Amino acid sequence: MEKILVTGASGQIGTFLVKKLNQNKKKIVGLDIIKPKNVNFPFLKIDLKNKNELKKSYKELEDIEILIHLASTVNSGQDLSSNGIDSVNLNIHGTLNLLENLPNLKQISFASSYMVYGKPKKKIINETHSTDPENIYGASKLITEKILQVFSEKKKINLKILRFMGIYGIVSPYVKQAIPSFIEKILDKKNPIVFGTGNVKRNHIYIDDAIDAIIISINNKFNNKFNNKFNIGGIDAPSNLELIKIINNEIKTKIKPNFINSKNKEYSFVTDTNNANKKLGFNPKVGIKEGIQKMVNDYRKLRKNGS
Repeated sequence: MEKILVTGASGQIGTFLVKKLNQNKKKIVGLDIIKPKNVNFPFLKIDLKNKNELKKSYKELEDIEILIHLASTVNSGQDLSSNGIDSVNLNIHGTLNLLENLPNLKQISFASSYMVYGKPKKKIINETHSTDPENIYGASKLITEKILQVFSEKKKINLKILRFMGIYGIVSPYVKQAIPSFIEKILDKKNPIVFGTGNVKRNHIYIDDAIDAIIISINNKFNNKFNNKFNIGGIDAPSNLELIKIINNEIKTKIKPNFINSKNKEYSFVTDTNNANKKLGFNPKVGIKEGIQKMVNDYRKLRKNGS
């Protein structure tokens, strides 16, 4: 059985992924700077930016055949004047450090982002769209894509780059994206905050679908260096105002948003996922109404348990 390394295994996506991989009886090793409680699989508490820590764990890493690379910073709005350097160090230097210690690697699935595209030049964005990121996070993801591309071609490794839209369905105090923030406000009978007009659209993807995309990517042996980038997005592309309406309907409230002028120019961002469908066999299953219903229920359970 192939041995899988999951970086960022204690993160918001990694936690869901390793649980699913365990259910599928995969042989996995987790890696992160924080070791979760009650881990029932090998786990390496390592900072990828620290070369010496990685070298000390070489024996545990040398027989890894599949890398699922999730480790990343979470603040997409950062810049170099604040803490954007963390994105550069982790995404770029951390990746280079890691690759040096994986001599028997055969396959990589990398969690990239739609932010590598920058400002959209079309209504629907496919993988041939130009890449011109507008923030440090997107730039560091794009550079990491390039590093992995060069590495995989040289080593003849199967590489799949998954460019995720915003992932929702994660109930966490650290998630401050549109959908969870809207749900929290409306559950508290407070007005959700909308920047700009609220008419911009995104094809957000539910966490279960995101995890399925990753697992499908490692099980699918399609390998083409000229076609190894895949947009991973959801079925629907609602606007923020539509999201608030769906959440209100689910919670049975009629709370209106508070509008705040946006400093940035508004634009919708909807990705074309046909390539992932045709080449990987990935099809998202959870529509936005079902996903929000699941998320509202999760928040209610969490609050009922006093978490």
